[in-house]
Amino acid sequence: MVKILDKVLKDAIAANKYKCGTKQVLGSIKGSKLIVVSNTTPPDFRSKIESEANQENVPIFQYDGNSFRLGKLCNKPFRINVIALKSGTDAQVNSILADNQLKDSKDNKYQQATK
Repeated sequence: MVKILDKVLKDAIAANKYKCGTKQVLGSIKGSKLIVVSNTTPPDFRSKIESEANQENVPIFQYDGNSFRLGKLCNKPFRINVIALKSGTDAQVNSILADNQLKDSKDNKYQQATK
């Protein structure tokens, strides 16, 4: 999953087909293929992004890392809370989302087994 996400992020950044930062992402949700949100995004911004993305039918990927790690994954020397990708094929986006759902279901099974 991380390899696919890494490749899609690097391709989008190389082609300059992305927007990072909460305000820029909110302004460019329409036309985005995927929105990646770090786990340190403030709840009020996260809810705004989620509601806007749901209206535009743009999928959201919950990145399992903080904003520093997301910035590092994007080869940026600063923190990134959220990034909107305008490039990437539908197959790549679906693969990223499917891997995320598979990971979530494994986590839920583990939590149920440890109760």
